Amino acid sequence: MSSPLWVGLVINVLVPFLGVVVFYLLCRRMRRAGIQSAPFLAYFILFSVFGGWLVMALTVLFWEWSGMASLGLLYLLGVAPFITAAVAVDLQKRRSVSAFHNRAYFASIGYSGFAALFLMCWLGTLYIVH
Repeated sequence: MSSPLWVGLVINVLVPFLGVVVFYLLCRRMRRAGIQSAPFLAYFILFSVFGGWLVMALTVLFWEWSGMASLGLLYLLGVAPFITAAVAVDLQKRRSVSAFHNRAYFASIGYSGFAALFLMCWLGTLYIVH
């Protein structure tokens, strides 16, 4: 049975919109705190990655899987770990500038490590099964 249309609208429109609002509020908070070279781009990338996982989880739980969801998952597992690793490398020397830099650094390196571990386990199970 198909889910109602409003479920898809909430997952694919409202959730990303709320993510943009929260990102804006975070950027405003960093600007008001006078953070030197605030990590706006790093947080934009992190919000897109973790928000992507939220949309994936909500899609699996309450909506219908689609080709777009498959492309999103491919990005989250195949491309995003490299982007977050680059963010972590960029933030490594600046992580002591502020708590915002430090959190963005650890979130980036954590995601890259988790994704690498997940992919190694997944590929390992494929190798063992075959």
